Amino acid sequence: MNVLHISDIHFRESYLPCEEGYQGMLAAMQNPLIPLEECIQDAKARGAIDLVVISGDLTEDGAPADYASLKRYLEKAFGSVPFVVTLGNHDIKRHFRQGWQGKSVETASDTPFNQVYETETLAIVTFDNSCYGYADGIVDERQFEWLQATLAQLKEKKIVFVTHHHLLPDQASTPAWAGANRLVALLQQYQISCILSGHTHHAFTGTIAGIPYYTVASMSFVGEDEGEGMVRFEERYGYNLYRFEEGALVHQSSENYRPNRVLMRVNMQG
Repeated sequence: MNVLHISDIHFRESYLPCEEGYQGMLAAMQNPLIPLEECIQDAKARGAIDLVVISGDLTEDGAPADYASLKRYLEKAFGSVPFVVTLGNHDIKRHFRQGWQGKSVETASDTPFNQVYETETLAIVTFDNSCYGYADGIVDERQFEWLQATLAQLKEKKIVFVTHHHLLPDQASTPAWAGANRLVALLQQYQISCILSGHTHHAFTGTIAGIPYYTVASMSFVGEDEGEGMVRFEERYGYNLYRFEEGALVHQSSENYRPNRVLMRVNMQG
């Protein structure tokens, strides 16, 4: 089973003209569908894709039309290949349910969005630890209760665990998710093949409590902390590929592209 992992697309159908600040950086950025198309074609050339994992921040600001447009693009690119999704701090849950899932305004909710995708030997579990506008994520007791019950039901299978916010404090200048230690203590009780995340926009490979852990690069931009609130935004993107056999992770690769194009320096404290 070959799994493509992408994240942090920050898609918007149109980016507003602007010359300053974070919005100015977005206006200077190429449309994320351009690097996404490059990565999709490159990944397909390496072998058939059986599943696509998206670990959050599908859109820049959570408009229902943006989710619908992005899904149409991805379905055209991948055909019948299934998608497994978790949401990030730029995603609005009720708007995702409207635009991505096609729910009505009346039935779309703001409850956490979790998914379980199962094969005969493997389960991919997404865990929503995000909240729109909260850059460091949230810790929700009901989410932990859901996860504990879900993992218990899947105890006979190997599990790929997917979440948005990163779990290690030393992998980025932004804080790791506050619930990480409690989460890892729970995951250690089960057959976790690997943990996948996004959010930082920086590719990272490591282990957590002996479990393989991968943060994929963004599909949009990366921010480099220059101190005193200044962030240098650059064009950078990439994807990860994983191969599973009998539920076990047998191969992982990370492809990262660095055009060396600085988009803008922004004072994020201003």
